[in-house]
Amino acid sequence: MKTAHLVCLAIICLPVAVHAQKPETKDLKYFLHQLYSVDNLPVLEDSHTYMSSTWDTTGGNSDGDCFKNLQGTRNILLDVDGPGCVHRIFTGVTYGFIDASTLGTKIQVFLDGNPAPLYDMDVTRFFDDHTGPFPYPFVFQKTYPGIMFPIPFARHCRIQLVNDRAVNWGNYWQVVYTKYSNDAVVRSLQLPLSAAERNELAKACRAWVEAESKCPPSPSAWTVDKSISVGSQRSGAITFEGSGVIKEMRISVLPNTAEVLQHTRLNLQWDGHPEKSVDVPLGYFFGNADYQNQKQFSSLLLGIANRQVYSRFPMPFGKGFVMTFVNESKENIQSISVKLQIEKRQSIPGDWGRFHATWKEIRIDSSAHKSYPRFGKSTRPFLVLLDAQNCRGKYVGNLLHVAWPYPTWWGEGDWLIWSDQSGFPPGYHGTGTEEYYNSGWCWFDRKAVSGFITQKPANVFVYSFHMNDSFQFQKTLKVAVEVWWHTDILRSIYGSTAFWYAYPVQDANSQKTLLSPRLNHNLATDTFSWE
Repeated sequence: MKTAHLVCLAIICLPVAVHAQKPETKDLKYFLHQLYSVDNLPVLEDSHTYMSSTWDTTGGNSDGDCFKNLQGTRNILLDVDGPGCVHRIFTGVTYGFIDASTLGTKIQVFLDGNPAPLYDMDVTRFFDDHTGPFPYPFVFQKTYPGIMFPIPFARHCRIQLVNDRAVNWGNYWQVVYTKYSNDAVVRSLQLPLSAAERNELAKACRAWVEAESKCPPSPSAWTVDKSISVGSQRSGAITFEGSGVIKEMRISVLPNTAEVLQHTRLNLQWDGHPEKSVDVPLGYFFGNADYQNQKQFSSLLLGIANRQVYSRFPMPFGKGFVMTFVNESKENIQSISVKLQIEKRQSIPGDWGRFHATWKEIRIDSSAHKSYPRFGKSTRPFLVLLDAQNCRGKYVGNLLHVAWPYPTWWGEGDWLIWSDQSGFPPGYHGTGTEEYYNSGWCWFDRKAVSGFITQKPANVFVYSFHMNDSFQFQKTLKVAVEVWWHTDILRSIYGSTAFWYAYPVQDANSQKTLLSPRLNHNLATDTFSWE
């Protein structure tokens, strides 16, 4: 993390030595702490996150066959200079490796040119949460196998599959990693872990298990606890002066209906700026637009409980903020109850961005999909969640909503992320929609940072947040997902809420109106209609 620069006053005729403050060491404890502490999310730094994957270069969906660096008996998944950190290793099903002891397919991880691998074992054991090297929940097998255990490296990292007969490389693979500036101090992972590292790992494990299973306890006191009523076609605002950070936000609405949640905008403006940095329909910020609070979930950053929704994205401000609710619905809102836990501060560090949220939708039908952008050799349309320009920033995740009243699978599209890049391919090219949400094979698992609110058919909601693996950018960032539109499907809507930080303050550049008609799902009869 960068620290605020000290202002040194030079005295004429007296020599003054200016010493740069030593950068913070990024070691295993640092990365483990960032997996469960949200405090560092606003911090902007000079780094970039990438993915090395087996994405199909023909534009199709044969991601398990497109290995980029086969060298005889070695299949090199990643070969990159540091300083950096591997955040995630993900693959398809491992049933093809059941007889790995006979076939001899192993995964090896080498750091800093060391001839001896740090990890060297059968693939099945690498992803085993009982006998493998990583503890649950940082290794998972409920859907696709993967690990989210940080592997920092100072100078170099190579990850490879090894098989003496050059067979059985398995399914698709993804490796997500971050490269830091050359002056960053990264300490490579060493085994066995120290007592301090094991202690930090235990804290992170507990935090993730708790976050994915229950709503966090309420703060002992709320800085703001206010209820406002907002008539149809009117707005209501909450203002706050000074400097600080919104640490937690909880909101409940009466009446809690789809009409209100879909057609009431949540706007946030920071530091006296006119730009709406957050501009999202209230229900599409939290994921309860279509089912109110009947479908619930919890995570590190967002959740839906019985009577309220919550956000734990830290939201810093230097000169106050204005939170506005714009009721564009046909109903009068009797009350919007807003509770804010605010940490008051004298000032905000110069390397902290301001929180932003951008909402977009596209309609996919027999003709509309032809007008949407395409990338590379793909013949499919793309939903562009975020296209940030001319600012520093950090993309930290999204909610994806798909109106999909069909029994078939709705998502095979690749995720593309450009950070300070142009052209094709981007530095991050995924292999499918479900993999981005750490799940797969047409169903989803719930984790502290990713999972589902509702699954197909009807109004699908899935979420994914980036902690260590957030996407920093110095000038530009674009996030897009390929939409695998089926020719037998007459209509669907893809919508997204992208969560990001930026400095200086930006306009969210959200879509202004909802597409219509909307998909209504009657839970009592389990029937669907476009209304």
